[in-house]
Amino acid sequence: MLAEQLYCQQVVMFSHYFYKPMIYNPAYTGNGDGTNLMLVNHTQWAGFKGGPQYNILTLDGNFINKNTGAGISVISDRKGVNSRVGGNISYSYKLKFKDKIHLLLGLSAGAINQSINYSNAVIENSNDPSLFTNNQSKTTFDANAGLAFICKGLELGFAVPQIANNKISYLSNSDTRTFYTQSRHYMSSIKYKFLLSKAKEISLTPQCLLRYLPNAPMQYDAGLNIDFKNNFWAGATYKSNYAIGLNLGVLLFKRFSIGYSYDYIIGNVSKYSGLSHEIFINFKFIKKVKPKSTIEQEEDEELLRLSKQNLNKLIIQRLLEKIEMVLDKENTTPEDIQELLNEISAFLDDNSTDPAQETLNKYYKSLKNQAKGDLNVLVKGRILLDINDLQNDYSGTINIIDLETKTLIATSNPSKEGKYFIILKPGKKYQIIIEKRGYQKYTRNFNISATSESYELSQEIQLKR
Repeated sequence: MLAEQLYCQQVVMFSHYFYKPMIYNPAYTGNGDGTNLMLVNHTQWAGFKGGPQYNILTLDGNFINKNTGAGISVISDRKGVNSRVGGNISYSYKLKFKDKIHLLLGLSAGAINQSINYSNAVIENSNDPSLFTNNQSKTTFDANAGLAFICKGLELGFAVPQIANNKISYLSNSDTRTFYTQSRHYMSSIKYKFLLSKAKEISLTPQCLLRYLPNAPMQYDAGLNIDFKNNFWAGATYKSNYAIGLNLGVLLFKRFSIGYSYDYIIGNVSKYSGLSHEIFINFKFIKKVKPKSTIEQEEDEELLRLSKQNLNKLIIQRLLEKIEMVLDKENTTPEDIQELLNEISAFLDDNSTDPAQETLNKYYKSLKNQAKGDLNVLVKGRILLDINDLQNDYSGTINIIDLETKTLIATSNPSKEGKYFIILKPGKKYQIIIEKRGYQKYTRNFNISATSESYELSQEIQLKR
């Protein structure tokens, strides 16, 4: 007796799995933008009578929320005397760890009607006890499970199609039972998207799909796809011990995708196999955004303006605190001054009437003069409150009067710790006036001596109730 090896397939060799991995792995259900309706026709070995014909229709999306995917799939699969018709409902859930890093878990369940029709077979021995003349069909439960890990451009997937491993029995003419088992498969996939040109939106994606079935040879598909602006793709795939696949696809009107894949069969079967190809069509439903009314647009603009205004105030306050911190140093270097000037210049507004902005402008002008080499005297110190004042509220106003011109030349406010910083010109007479609620007005005249270089003048001021 001569024993021969016979290879066959149950789970279809789907060429566009890279576009819709939900076919093999339910974890990918709803993993994409919008809601997608897809139709695929797969024709294999057109040169053989009864060659495999596979059709699938899927609908999936995020119908519940962004972390949950749901979908349905309907299949029609015919291979020789065997044919299957069925459908599944799929569900997936996304566990987020960080931005663009998440784990997908998926499960699908449904029913498959499996038919065997020996009237289409060429029979050498009509007395074979396993044969039956009538077309028999049985319906059984079907389920698939899977998971996927996505980390930015990397995707790892693992799936178990036909996880139920159901056995279907048929009764022949001689009361002999024939069994058909929906064998449990194990499939894993990996792909990584390389961005070749960010400006031109060109990416290259190598990928591999591995199929394993106990007591059967392992199969793998290794492919490489190039994508242009998510509008056009082309690629090639090596299918182990079977074929080299070529595929092209295009996106039209941001909704309609069309793809075509051709398998060039290799090996001894190539001269008999005929045409093997796949046609893929996908339509994406994009939610229409309801145009906002004029009032809503104005409200959004006002909220945006207020947000920017509050952000600018916060940044300016941080800048003022940094200025005070730098000026509080014992030896402020020219590099420190220049760094402050660079930061302050980005937030200057000469037309603003905001007190903080006015203070920032005054600091900028004084620091700029100091950076140019103009002589300045930094008057700094701290205001002391009554020892019994437990509130430590240093809010108040510091005014500087030029005694020669009798004009107000500087206004400042103490920091939260009571510190003050004022930049003045040397060789002049000034008057400092400090006013704070609950305390007596503080007034004092002082002279700043003429000098050949800039210097600092430090003093503490005690206020009285």
